Amino acid sequence: MGHTITVTKTVIRHTKPTIAKAPKTRPSPSLAHAGSVPVNQMLGQMIVSPYAGDTPPPALLNRVRAGEVGGVILFSENTAAGEASTRAQITELQAAASAGGKPPLLIMTDQEGGEVRRLTWAPPFLAAADMRSVEVAQAEGAATGRALREVGVNLDLAPVSDVVHVANSFLGTRSFGDEPLPVSERACAFASGLASAGVGYTLKHFPGLGRALGDTDNEPVTINASAQELRADYATYVLCASNPSGVVMVSNATYPALTGNSTPAVMSPEIYKTELGQIVGYHGVTISDALGAGALAHDTDPAERAIDAGLDLALYAGTEGESVDAYATLREDLRTGGIPHSRVEDAYNAIMALKAKIAGAAPQTTANYSQASSYPEDIGPPETISPEKGK
Repeated sequence: MGHTITVTKTVIRHTKPTIAKAPKTRPSPSLAHAGSVPVNQMLGQMIVSPYAGDTPPPALLNRVRAGEVGGVILFSENTAAGEASTRAQITELQAAASAGGKPPLLIMTDQEGGEVRRLTWAPPFLAAADMRSVEVAQAEGAATGRALREVGVNLDLAPVSDVVHVANSFLGTRSFGDEPLPVSERACAFASGLASAGVGYTLKHFPGLGRALGDTDNEPVTINASAQELRADYATYVLCASNPSGVVMVSNATYPALTGNSTPAVMSPEIYKTELGQIVGYHGVTISDALGAGALAHDTDPAERAIDAGLDLALYAGTEGESVDAYATLREDLRTGGIPHSRVEDAYNAIMALKAKIAGAAPQTTANYSQASSYPEDIGPPETISPEKGK
């Protein structure tokens, strides 16, 4: 494994690549400031829901029209019928938001590369570990952004920004490597490629899962590294998290050296205020890892605690019913003062700023993607690889 380095903003800026800005789009009239929107609809913009099958259910469309959902996450079962079907589903979802006079939806998916590609026909065909240069990572990001934009996906839940420090990490080839600076350069290049196509990107999983001995999707995970060791891996966040098209996903693992207790990062105020806000300098949109994950199975009301701590987007990746229940519970928390109105207003304004950059564009024309076509001619075709199965 790579040696540990201390990251400072001075060092990172020395190698900072240009992160392309998303093309300018005219914000929708429904991207209103918090002062003119009912608080329950502001809360709805914080909910990200999945759905089953390859047709948006009527109940979900009704929730979108009512302003109870602000984002939708797509999985392989949603996209298995191909490009035309995926484009049609997203068009229907966005039409429901428009019909209700609500902001355009964030439509997101995990399009990391290699085996983690919910749109199986689209790049990146290489896993992150096999993007062995900044040029290749940038080209893959740009090709991925174009493919996502053409069906209407406006936020990629990638790139993985974790620096691997343990043997047999569950991340496998999803990580760009085991040293902070090369990981940051390649992850930010991939992010830059996405942004150049008008697609948002997500740096994950802050403060880092490269030392995790288990998978937070399945079980609670505690990472007992020192604060100095953990902060040395913040390189990617310092380098490229401040772009308006960028989002940070907060981990479900526990980091006692950073929080002083056993609270998972996603529910810890110290992570948002100190680690992200003061040390990294990031003040943009945050999104949770799956709030129904095994790591949080024993925590009471994780969404309320996470939002109160500083979370903006509450992601549900299991069933649509989870997001329905969460919205109802959070409305009650809001009514009884469990969540301050000011916290919801702050999250809403941040989400609207993000949507003004990346959301609302209609799905575009069909394009054919091959592994070689994701690279400029001067880089050459990628090496042939055999991606690892699973996470």
